[in-house]
Amino acid sequence: MPFALALVASALLHAAALVGSGWTLPGTHEPEPPQTIEAVLARPPLRSEPAPEAKPAPRSPAARPRPATAAQPVLAASKPAPAPPVEPPPAVEQAPVAVAPAPAPEPAAPVPAKTALPGKGSLRYLITRGEGGFVIGQAIHSWEHDGFRYRLKSLTETTGLAAVFKPAQVFQSSQGEVTDDGLRPGEFRHERAGGIDTASFDWPARIVTYGARREAIVAGTQDMLSMYYQLVLLSPVSGTLEMPIATGRKLENYRFEVLGEEVLALKSGERRTLHVRTRSGDDTIELWLRTGEGAAARGLPLKIRFIDRKGEVFDQIADEPEATLSQ
Repeated sequence: MPFALALVASALLHAAALVGSGWTLPGTHEPEPPQTIEAVLARPPLRSEPAPEAKPAPRSPAARPRPATAAQPVLAASKPAPAPPVEPPPAVEQAPVAVAPAPAPEPAAPVPAKTALPGKGSLRYLITRGEGGFVIGQAIHSWEHDGFRYRLKSLTETTGLAAVFKPAQVFQSSQGEVTDDGLRPGEFRHERAGGIDTASFDWPARIVTYGARREAIVAGTQDMLSMYYQLVLLSPVSGTLEMPIATGRKLENYRFEVLGEEVLALKSGERRTLHVRTRSGDDTIELWLRTGEGAAARGLPLKIRFIDRKGEVFDQIADEPEATLSQ
């Protein structure tokens, strides 16, 4: 109901209540017939109200500049509903890509050990007995190495009348490695009429074996043949030098003493040498090692003397050593 029509109806109803049968005027005792009031409710004409002015649409928040420090109002009525969670797309399993392994770096080529010993050669010695120098035999020493491995051989035998009356032959061999610290024997063999002696070197375990016997060894241990060539590589010049030696039967410690320089007279001429001596039990070994700048056989023994426990002397003297050396 419009507001004006409601006001008119309310006024009429109020007037009817004031004059209705429930009320009497003062001084009147007889009731008067009730008055009938006809009320016609008429709808008042509609009032034309001015149309509300159109208000400009509010600018979008993106278009309206906002102060940097002003807080944005939040309207509960206009709060958007939370968006449903977006599930990530299922992962697509990709086949593994085969990657070729990087090539392994090539190992560095091994470098041969530096040594003063010629790569290959041989020396022939004449064996004499006693002070008179009576020739009873010969010994041929040969060697070869490539800076990594070595092989040594020695054959000693009687010659001439000594071979007729007392034939004898002794063979020795040694093989192993060449290192910056000298020779490292692997196998030693000593053959003679009385039997065969051997020595096997296990350097990782530091053990030398003679048949069923085993003994501990230290760095620098040599055998009865390699010791001569080890002296070439060590080149002692003075003092003393300790060297354990495996003879094929036992392990002995040889102490080499440098006696000084001497000039040795050979069939091929005079040679400068270094005189060295060692003792083993009652036996004595003396060596004259070649010295001198540019000597082809530098460090090799040009003379070897054995003095046994009875005092008997056996000399081995090199015969033209330069003619049999090769690099």
